[in-house]
Amino acid sequence: MRGGQPVLGASRYDNLYLNTGHGTLGWTMACGSSRAVADLVLGKQPEISIEGLTAERYG
Repeated sequence: MRGGQPVLGASRYDNLYLNTGHGTLGWTMACGSSRAVADLVLGKQPEISIEGLTAERYG
């Protein structure tokens, strides 16, 4: 992953959400990111911004 930033949120496939690419911070960041992804799955606005962290940054 570019710059060690995770990829969060919806993928191009229906019902598949991503919470990956946390690099060496692994579980430390993945657990916190899971809250933001869970909000997205439920159709809620995450408490933190995931701008720039979605798969869309790869075109």
